[in-house]
Amino acid sequence: MRRFASVLTLPCLLVACAAPVSTPAPQSSASPAVANGEKINIQFKAEVNGQPFACGQSYTGLGSSKTQISPLDFRLYLSQVQLINAQGQAVPVQLEQDGKWQHKNLALLDFEDKTGTCEGTPETHFEVSGTVPAGTYKGLKFELGVPFDLNHGDVNQAASPLNLTSLFWVWRSGYKFARLDLRSTGQPTGWFLHLGSTGCTGMPTPVASATAHAADMHVQHETAAPTAAHGDTSDLSTTPPANCAQPNRVTVNLPEFDAQKHTVVADLGKLLADSNLDQNQVNSAGGCMSSPDDADCAGVFKNFGLPFGNQATSSQTFFAQK
Repeated sequence: MRRFASVLTLPCLLVACAAPVSTPAPQSSASPAVANGEKINIQFKAEVNGQPFACGQSYTGLGSSKTQISPLDFRLYLSQVQLINAQGQAVPVQLEQDGKWQHKNLALLDFEDKTGTCEGTPETHFEVSGTVPAGTYKGLKFELGVPFDLNHGDVNQAASPLNLTSLFWVWRSGYKFARLDLRSTGQPTGWFLHLGSTGCTGMPTPVASATAHAADMHVQHETAAPTAAHGDTSDLSTTPPANCAQPNRVTVNLPEFDAQKHTVVADLGKLLADSNLDQNQVNSAGGCMSSPDDADCAGVFKNFGLPFGNQATSSQTFFAQK
């Protein structure tokens, strides 16, 4: 368990503030105290069956067909980040509002760097930072997904990191909570995993449509067009939804997590372990676009811990601590 100090001397605070944001604080010293509580940095890492994720790298033995893959993208939206205190209560982390990677209670993780085969942005981001009240904490909880109130708006007017058109479908479906794209031996043109909400029903009054080829305003200017989730019948002039039949947000619990000792690992190999990456359901988008009718989603939804059809829901296996 981690005990956060509530008071630090000024010299200690100055030293801590001079350290790079991405560097974890030494185990022997407390995190710097700030006005609203204790500063915390939660580190994340991407792996493929235990190997470090890297653009331009090929990985063998993936999925049920044990294929070889080359990654194209690896980006995730996280929200509702909470630490579990000694009483078992979930305490929200007040995220740093940095104007780029974090907005309100949402954070973007970006593990690709647009080198090799990857097609995202050059910048990367591997951590979630914020503050919590001083106290003793013994676990971590968060969601993979964009909260409903942030998920259905105009991507061209959204604050960063919600202004990435490459992570957006349409207003009705909202954002791609996870974009995990790859090429495999059997699918050389691409096998794509885009997790997001589906079955979203609209309100009666239309709103202005998103521009199909709006530039990405987040650091790099991608020009990826918003596209509808596979199986979603809404068009590009959709209305904001009242609800979504399949919200598809993944709740992650790491009950023994200590931010001073552990890193959260997202392992693509474990997520895809039950998916045949060399085949694709006939007359469906390549890979899984979160449609409840797409059999290619069954394996990844199982390992996300999400319901899919009649298959039993199990614990998620994508995230773990190290």
